[in-house]
Amino acid sequence: MDIRLVALDLDDSLLRQDLSISEANAEACRKAMGQGVRVVLASGRTERAMLKYARMLGAEGPGEYLISYNGAKILDLGSGEHLYERRIPPETCRRTAALLSERGFPYQFYMDEGRIVTTVRNRWTEEDSRLTGLPIEVMEDPGPYLDRGQLKFVVAGEPGALQVLRGELSALLEGRAEVLISKPYFLEVLSAGTDKGTALEVLADRLGIPLESVLAVGDAQNDLGMVRTAGWGCAPSNAIPAVKAAARYVSPRSHEEDAVAEILERFVLGT
Repeated sequence: MDIRLVALDLDDSLLRQDLSISEANAEACRKAMGQGVRVVLASGRTERAMLKYARMLGAEGPGEYLISYNGAKILDLGSGEHLYERRIPPETCRRTAALLSERGFPYQFYMDEGRIVTTVRNRWTEEDSRLTGLPIEVMEDPGPYLDRGQLKFVVAGEPGALQVLRGELSALLEGRAEVLISKPYFLEVLSAGTDKGTALEVLADRLGIPLESVLAVGDAQNDLGMVRTAGWGCAPSNAIPAVKAAARYVSPRSHEEDAVAEILERFVLGT
């Protein structure tokens, strides 16, 4: 099997619950890179919140890449160049914000300099700050943020309420944006056609790697695109049912049990 590119989701895939990378997972990634396989982190997080994990794996120099914002950006870690970026147009931002305000949902954006800006400080945004390490700032006036366009909206709320909201937003923004649930308490809005799968396809094409030689690991709805796109879409045992159904292989191990290491050993390292 000729795997030349591995794309790894972070939360609940590569990372354990305590947000660490196990030594088994890290060692498997390093061995793969030592064999010439590119290991690319693909997350809904900002680049700044992903960089420390790239450093832990030794995947941060020339020829290394990050897929961030759920596929809205691809960063070349060697040059600092953004190879790809998709923003939600200002008009779509304003339509989205109007419905969210009407329904009473807080929403937040991520700033490139490393902070979360939110309409209302809330317990879910506090959790996001804990997960990403980014400080929180409350927007006094969302208008300027909406007018510049955004890479993504993150909407916080109770899981049941977000499922209802997802249906409303999907109808309102049909053809204009993608609406998905990244964690049970976070709904995300991205520009139309944006997901990790699209970004992975763009990166593989740029590197001259056929999709049959790409392996991806993910667990949540925002990973579905890349699990379906990769020739070898894989999932840990803790993945949601839709991801398991889309995966070519489901590990018997969870993210707490070194699922990434098990997958790489099986399909990349040949051990």
